[in-house]
Amino acid sequence: MKWMTKNHVWGLLGWLIVLVAAIMMTPDTGKLVADKGQIKIPSTYQSVRATQMQKKWGSDQKNTTAVVAVFSNGDDKLTPAQNAAIDRTIDKLKSDKSKYQIKGITTAQDSATAKQQLVSKDKTTQLVQLNVKLSKTHTRSLIRDQLTKAVKTSGVKTYVTGSDILNQDFSDATQAGVRKTEVIAAIFIFVVLLLVFRSPITPIISLLTVAVSGLVSISVVTNLVEHFNFPFSNFTQVFIIIVLFGIGTDYNILLYNQFRQEMAHGKNPHDATASAIKIGGRTILYSGLSVLIGMSVLAFAKFSLYRSAVGIAVGVVVLLAVLLTLNPFFMTVLGPNMFWPVRKSAGEGDSKLWHALGSTAMIRPILTLVVMAIVMVPLALMGHGTLDYDNTVEIADNVPAKRGFQVVQKHFSKGTAEPTTIYIQSDHRLNNEQSLQIIDRLTKQLQNSAGVKTVLSASQPGGSAIKALYVRNQMATVTSGLTKSQQGLDKINSGLGSAKQQLDGANISGGVDSANQLASGSQQVAAGTSTLSSGINQVTQGVNELNAQLQNSTSGSQQAQLQQLTTALPQLNQAISSLNDQVNAASTGSTSGVTNSLTSIGSSASDIGSQLGAIQNAMKGISTPNVNAGQLVAAMQGQGANLNAQQQQVVTATIDAALKQQSQASAGLQQTLAGSLSKIGADAQNIGSSDQSVASQLQSLQGSTQQLQQAVSQLNTASNQVLPASATAITQLSGGLSQLSSSTNQLASAMGTINGNTGQLVSGANQVASGNQEMASKLSQLGGQTASLSNGLGTATDGLSKISAGSGQANKYLSGLQHASAAETYYIPDAQLKSKTFAPVLKTYFSPDRKITKMTVILKDDPSSQTAMKRLPRLEGIVRGALKGTSMNNAKVAFGGSTSQTNDINEMAAGDFSRTAIIMLAGIFIALMFVTHSLVQPIAIEGTLLIAYSGATNIVHWLVKALLGQSMLTWNTPFFAFIMLVSLGVDYSIFLMAKYREFLHQPISTDAKMLKATTIIGTVVISAGIILSGTFAALIPSGVMTLIQVALVVIVGILLLVILIPIIMPAVMKITYPTPESRLNDDQK
Repeated sequence: MKWMTKNHVWGLLGWLIVLVAAIMMTPDTGKLVADKGQIKIPSTYQSVRATQMQKKWGSDQKNTTAVVAVFSNGDDKLTPAQNAAIDRTIDKLKSDKSKYQIKGITTAQDSATAKQQLVSKDKTTQLVQLNVKLSKTHTRSLIRDQLTKAVKTSGVKTYVTGSDILNQDFSDATQAGVRKTEVIAAIFIFVVLLLVFRSPITPIISLLTVAVSGLVSISVVTNLVEHFNFPFSNFTQVFIIIVLFGIGTDYNILLYNQFRQEMAHGKNPHDATASAIKIGGRTILYSGLSVLIGMSVLAFAKFSLYRSAVGIAVGVVVLLAVLLTLNPFFMTVLGPNMFWPVRKSAGEGDSKLWHALGSTAMIRPILTLVVMAIVMVPLALMGHGTLDYDNTVEIADNVPAKRGFQVVQKHFSKGTAEPTTIYIQSDHRLNNEQSLQIIDRLTKQLQNSAGVKTVLSASQPGGSAIKALYVRNQMATVTSGLTKSQQGLDKINSGLGSAKQQLDGANISGGVDSANQLASGSQQVAAGTSTLSSGINQVTQGVNELNAQLQNSTSGSQQAQLQQLTTALPQLNQAISSLNDQVNAASTGSTSGVTNSLTSIGSSASDIGSQLGAIQNAMKGISTPNVNAGQLVAAMQGQGANLNAQQQQVVTATIDAALKQQSQASAGLQQTLAGSLSKIGADAQNIGSSDQSVASQLQSLQGSTQQLQQAVSQLNTASNQVLPASATAITQLSGGLSQLSSSTNQLASAMGTINGNTGQLVSGANQVASGNQEMASKLSQLGGQTASLSNGLGTATDGLSKISAGSGQANKYLSGLQHASAAETYYIPDAQLKSKTFAPVLKTYFSPDRKITKMTVILKDDPSSQTAMKRLPRLEGIVRGALKGTSMNNAKVAFGGSTSQTNDINEMAAGDFSRTAIIMLAGIFIALMFVTHSLVQPIAIEGTLLIAYSGATNIVHWLVKALLGQSMLTWNTPFFAFIMLVSLGVDYSIFLMAKYREFLHQPISTDAKMLKATTIIGTVVISAGIILSGTFAALIPSGVMTLIQVALVVIVGILLLVILIPIIMPAVMKITYPTPESRLNDDQK
């Protein structure tokens, strides 16, 4: 038991138990990073407030992550076959929504608006937006892996990307970097220690103790994270490993050198171990305390990423415990074998470099400090330029999610992949016309802002104005309707005037005169036909008597009668011819005049009927425009027209007066036309009836006249043939009775025919006379009715002229208003607002309670760039200015999205960096005061550290341009480089000053003590610097840009410290203690 205690076996056993427990109890680090390692921003920042508003959007948005599936054909357009394949993939995604826990999916096939946003202009790339459920079991890595397989499409390049997917890839890259760093650092440290101690045993023991501290530290920190929400991030584990390997090896070198030096003085392993722990352990404690203080103050940081570095402090505590309790076991048990195969124990070797630098500085201390200031201060003050907030630079270019992100940036705008979302929360519902008008006005102002590509909002869901929902377009419809109405009124007015002219021009009186003449002529014809009929009867009787006498061989008396007949026949023939002429004249002349008059009247009546039809159709299209004076005044004010109450009254009265005049004129027209058209209709009906009756009678008369003409014509023909023949026959009677008898027989037969037709001729003539008399009476009545119709048409024409003038005046006013700025006002009717067509807009751009609306702003710049971040304050000013003085004056505004979050990180990180740096420097200053027992030395040490840090940062800024092709340092490089370089670099100054204090009891001057300490400790510091630089160099193969840049800053900073410390500190000591008799206050202690 005594042996175990003497040889520190209990320490070995204790750490074995702790190590086993730590390994068994260590949680899944990758899962912790995914669940609790993300950057957390305080709730007072905009991006967090925006996230809180976004969570109120409903189940489709809550606890989800946004994922973008990218389908690309490179630089060539997608072919129809490829588009068809993409559609099949999308259909498969929709059918497997439950399998992949997809809460929402938006594709180019959903609508024209979606297609415009999700298909690139060059037609090479198509996007699908997914909202996927995120939970402890459905992690980001699982979502990425599942969807990557699900979206694979034959013949198309497919990627799955998004903010959370990229963060997951960053976490994976960091974890992979940790594993690479552990292996590379272990190999490097082994090689360096092998060269320093020229023994394989020493490196193994050093790596073993550091590995134990690292494993235990990771277990302690991760358990604190899992059970107590201890600060944690992607960088926590890797920095714990790198710091412990770096300073742990440095501390081991210091301790092992002290142990070897004690054995060189002839002490046994036990005594040498005790002395090494006492002397070297004290230096290690001082150094570890400064690192512990520096890392512990990070707990006061507000930024979660900065605060996560406090886990390094836990690792430092564990490291100090392991080194000071586990190392004694190996030193006491192994003794000199610890440095096998080297048997000769030797102390620390002298550093010629540090001796030369220190002695030179002490010769001209002030000049040395001036020269150093001239060289280093400008380098430190040059600045490292703008920082890069693009987290995608942390990921290698061959990572699929980054390639997909780059495809989106190439074929869409840079801001399309990560747009900015503006949330506006009001205390009342916003799905109304007034609020939408405010939203639209704000949308236009944002679109006109520099650097903005497009803005999508509830009033412009497709990123462009819907013209049909603006007063200008609506005014165009109204003025167009008024113009057509006025044209219709003018056409009606012209038609009515033409009808009146035609009606007035119709020769009704001439038709009446012709009809009267026709009636008189018809009566004369009737009288003539009666006389003719009587004469024909007499002739017929005479012919019959003559025929009888001839057949009875008449005597001389019969000769006298023949002579009388011969004389009468020419007279009869002349009378028949005269009758034929009269009948023809009566039937052609008078009937033609009447027919022409009736035709003119019928044509006029037909035109009037057509015009009446046109009037009725036009009247149907005339309506009072649906224009409200109050709405127009509100629209003018909405566009910035400042109208006082009196001006509003004047404008409103003017509009109302115009509308009232038009309304009154329309009413007057309708009333006037109602009476006039009613009377016109009745008159036209009477005219139609009379014309129909006259036409019927005229038709009958024409039939009778035709019969009369035919009969008279036949009579005339017969008389022309028979009577001359009869006269000849009578004359030649003496020549032969047989010929006379034959002729008289023919004459008797012809006269019988004539006598039969004369009855019809008399009857027809009487009918014609009666019909013509009635027609004349009807035409007289028609003349009065057409006069009344003409008066009505004149009244209607006057009314239409007044209405047309009123419509023209209203149209002129509205046309002027249409081209005013007030016409740019957004207006959506309530019916359309509540329609199914507008429902998707409400769902997308309004929260379920309709009190929150969002606007998507796509910037032209890279969302993570400084340029984009500088635009946010201006955009916020535009939003608040647009809402001021409106019903949304008190609305809460928050900006979400990558740019807003980056801007919040920038603002928070910058402020937290400064505050944390001050706290860290203050803590280290206090620790240095205890170590050096001085005020001047801590100032000199921290000044050296700050110069080394600033100079190294600026040098690395140049290096990354030349070596890595990066124009900027990542935004978190300065902070992590600062805490690493300051907290670790201070160790070298502590090593020097601790060694100096070891010589305080020696009776030599301060200069000699300082130079001796510098010469001896130089080897240790250079070795430690090489070890620490090499350890950080192990971060370079990780591929994570921040780790690479931090490693470079630390390496360059350590190089500068190795040069600056042996120059500045001896010079300061020489200035502080200028004479050989100068002593520190505790020189005699």
